[in-house]
Amino acid sequence: MRQQDADEEQLISQAKAAEMCGLTREAVHKLVGRGRLRATEVGGRPLVYLREVEALARERKTDFD
Repeated sequence: MRQQDADEEQLISQAKAAEMCGLTREAVHKLVGRGRLRATEVGGRPLVYLREVEALARERKTDFD
């Protein structure tokens, strides 16, 4: 697997995603429900894809600049 593919598959908790984006966990959960962020369950925990969270965080930063 290429490094880029491995990076795309990194998963983080919704709580960490919320922290990175300056959102609440509930807001991240809603974004998952709307399809804005993809999530998958690992060990019964809903996790989101790091790359998508990073992109969302960049968009939010741009909105506030």
